[in-house]
Amino acid sequence: MVVVYPMKLKDEIIPLIELKSREEHTNKAIVLKQFLYKGLESYVIGLVSKGRLSIGKAAEILDASIYDMHEIAKSKGIKLSASAEQRHISKRNLGLSYRK
Repeated sequence: MVVVYPMKLKDEIIPLIELKSREEHTNKAIVLKQFLYKGLESYVIGLVSKGRLSIGKAAEILDASIYDMHEIAKSKGIKLSASAEQRHISKRNLGLSYRK
């Protein structure tokens, strides 16, 4: 689904959008989407690292694989892994789920 969302931009930003558009031989809308995506990528990785968003949902939002999410995080100096406590709880829950 695509949503059209009007927004105001500072005059100082427009020349940068136009410059990138010319350099990459693309239109300004694509440049704006690229800028937006980069910011969204950082925000989503931050939510995952804080445990507020699953890596699977983050990958879905960014249209990426879980492997890609780890690579993106690594490039930003963020390690996406469970804490020792989270691993312990997971192991404990796995044990409970197989008990009869």
